[in-house]
Amino acid sequence: MWIGVLGPVVVRVDGAEWDAGPPQQRALLAALALRRGVAVTADELVADVWGGAAPDSAVAIVQTYVSGLRKRLGKAAIVSSGHGYALVGAEVDAVAFEDAVATAQQARAAGDQETAAGGLRRALELWRGPALADLPGPGAERHRLALSGRRLAVQVERIELDLELGRHRELEPELRVLAAESPFDEHLRALLITALYRSGRQADAIAAYHDCRRLLADELGVDPGQALRDLYARIVRADPGLTPDVPPSAPVPRQLPAPLALFTGRDEVLERADALLDRPSPMIVFAGMGGVGKTTTALHWAHRVAANYPDGQLYAELRGYGDEPPATANDILDRFLRALGSPIPADLDARAARFRELTTGRRMLVLLDNAVTADHVRDLLPGPGDSLVVVTSRGTLPELAVRAGARVVALHPPGHDEALAMLAARVGADRVRREPAAARDIVELSGRLPLALSVVAARVAGQDHLPLSRFAAELSATHGTLEAFGTTEAAIDVGTVLSWSYGRLEARTAEAFRLLCAHPGPDLTVEAAASMLARPAAETRAVLRSLVGAALLTEHLPHRYAMHDLVRAFGRETSAGRGDDERRPALRRLLDHYVHTTTTAAKRIFRSIHLAEPEPAAPGALIPDPDPRAWFDAEHPALLAVFDVAEREGGFDGHLWRLAWALRDYLNRHGLWHHLQVSQNRGLAAAERSADPVAQGHSLWGVALAESNLGRHAAAEQHLRRALDIFTAIGDHQQTAVTDYRIAYVLSNAGEFEDALAHGLRMLDARPPGAGTAHRARVLNLVSDHCVQLGRFAEAAGYAREALDLAGDHGPFWRADTWETLAAAQSGLGDNEAAEASYRRSVALYRELGADFLAATTLRASGDAWRRAGRDDRARTAYREARELLPACEDPRAPNLDAELVRRLAATSPAKTLPEH
Repeated sequence: MWIGVLGPVVVRVDGAEWDAGPPQQRALLAALALRRGVAVTADELVADVWGGAAPDSAVAIVQTYVSGLRKRLGKAAIVSSGHGYALVGAEVDAVAFEDAVATAQQARAAGDQETAAGGLRRALELWRGPALADLPGPGAERHRLALSGRRLAVQVERIELDLELGRHRELEPELRVLAAESPFDEHLRALLITALYRSGRQADAIAAYHDCRRLLADELGVDPGQALRDLYARIVRADPGLTPDVPPSAPVPRQLPAPLALFTGRDEVLERADALLDRPSPMIVFAGMGGVGKTTTALHWAHRVAANYPDGQLYAELRGYGDEPPATANDILDRFLRALGSPIPADLDARAARFRELTTGRRMLVLLDNAVTADHVRDLLPGPGDSLVVVTSRGTLPELAVRAGARVVALHPPGHDEALAMLAARVGADRVRREPAAARDIVELSGRLPLALSVVAARVAGQDHLPLSRFAAELSATHGTLEAFGTTEAAIDVGTVLSWSYGRLEARTAEAFRLLCAHPGPDLTVEAAASMLARPAAETRAVLRSLVGAALLTEHLPHRYAMHDLVRAFGRETSAGRGDDERRPALRRLLDHYVHTTTTAAKRIFRSIHLAEPEPAAPGALIPDPDPRAWFDAEHPALLAVFDVAEREGGFDGHLWRLAWALRDYLNRHGLWHHLQVSQNRGLAAAERSADPVAQGHSLWGVALAESNLGRHAAAEQHLRRALDIFTAIGDHQQTAVTDYRIAYVLSNAGEFEDALAHGLRMLDARPPGAGTAHRARVLNLVSDHCVQLGRFAEAAGYAREALDLAGDHGPFWRADTWETLAAAQSGLGDNEAAEASYRRSVALYRELGADFLAATTLRASGDAWRRAGRDDRARTAYREARELLPACEDPRAPNLDAELVRRLAATSPAKTLPEH
């Protein structure tokens, strides 16, 4: 975990930027980060975040913020003690800044000004703008002032060192800016005057002194201090002691190629690279798949930081991928040594040693483009000092991390807006504005891969008389292939560029790549890949690592691997002509893996008694036993995606309806109703193709649930009546009873509470105590809810308590639902404290299940109950807690609920003002 406070507050967890929440929560996190692991009391945090304007519930809000941060960062990140809270285990840029300054000052004390100046320069490069720039509150302002003062002090110290090292000509612009910002700082004025004088500009130095003297007299009525007057006297008499001896300079090569004129975007990548410059002798590897823009990004960044490396820049194209032979270290060192004005030794070892000798202690930038392995760059690394080495490669070159401490900046295809800006830069912003929909299609159909986008953009720019929609239609017609991205020049032909990576694979790895290209989801796990390959998990991990090293896969999350659409298209084209012998058995094993594991997870998290066991899995399919909540959260996008490929291939109807069945409750509980509707309809179609009445009956339940959620209650009831006929015809009394329960649920959703209650009571009569405990418990909760809706609160409370008293583990969702129903009944009876306790038990269960939207709706109900009781203060607390849960919710209903809560807070606020967002 990395936290940046030297600029706007930024949090990165495992390299990915994370939203730290609303401003006050970010202010609290910054306050903890700046204490360097020291415990901070809740009262101190309240003072930091709100000062004298803290609300009455500030301590409770602090606790909520801490809970929210722990949920994302891990409980161990913020520890509690008797004294308050402390942030542990995080890297903080302000701490790194002070550590770098301390190291530099040690070097200065030892007489090593060059190392000291370099260390202070790297420390200052950690700043991204004014400290805590986006935070409110008195604490943030206090810290901001202190940090700004510290930054200026270090900047002045670095300038003093640069003056000692003879870099006076480079310092004038910086010193003029600082003098303008602090016009009465005589020390800054003295440094500016000294830099001017040492640059041979005695008259300008004297004029700068008189400017300062007049300013002090006019504004403050004082004369310059003794130190500034003494400096002026030495300048007037041309004191030779003011001009130190500067050693003669070595040749300063400038080999960087010109950057791409149309470069745009990549701000996040450039910021990540900037953040790595705080390390001594940094080495940075820009890594990513072919065509992702490694070279253009690295070159642009190298030009951006080149001024920090005054001893020159060296560049080499290593030709690691392509039709030409790779460049040799001998040839590259020959060019490097000539640029440095050195004789050329005969053999490689002597050349590498001479290169290290010449670069030791210097501050240079070396860009090595298109490396394949660490050995490819081993002899091209400079000697010890403050040089920066930048390497681009399709692989991450882990050997460089071990041998030289290299850090990786991984490049992925840019986001949609960034890719759209790239297109606009090449074809014209006006054309993009005129046809926004077509421009969006071009970007997405190009996979947002910069190389593919450049190929298309070149065609579009060359035919400015044609509309963008014409090119979008061409891309759409060839989607899933590389046809639209071919050129006569190999270096920019997408298929050729990808083939250079594929061609380096061993035969078994190439076979695995072709099979994995049949996976339809956004990403896959080791177990899913092992199922497709019919190989052990350990062997599969090695294969995946090889494909990541070849930049044909990315491990975009721990143990989750993603493939770019155009890489997948390349793999499918490469597989063409090999028949179904490889692909279809792999797909069968993948579907077995997904159906079996999803069924097990659904039974565990929803305690469903209605999921039949799937057919036995094919040999080679792995069936893990994961945490069910984590399985659904991580895998549901892939589970939904396999419907397409299974339907297209045909013959997998049993897998399809079972998968839809197992997904149903998760999609429903998390508000993913569009996916629920589509998956259940496809499951029903598969069940009907299979002519299996049991499959059809269960699939009709899922379709009815989706219809009811969308307000189409009559259609939902019709589907359930059809299911009831099926189960009655085959004599399945258990499923008949469950279908009756679902009919009552639909009647309730339709607002027909009297009919729903009557239906529910008939079910209770049919299942007296002791008969079917799990089913009776669910019916009791449903009947209790109907009684609440009809104002029969005492009966509702009785039914809910009986449900909760039933022995057996009927599932945490059911228990959370029932506690909420009991709370509503207790509130209706006027027992507000009991209702609050029941609501809180429901909220805790929902939060344990990751169902934060349901927890928020329960908190809203709690707030409404307190509002009816005339306790607006407690209502506001519940509403605020509900809002805190919503930012992380994927539920599509979350924005509407948030708007409702804002209105409720406004209505219960003493000042009747809208709360801060």
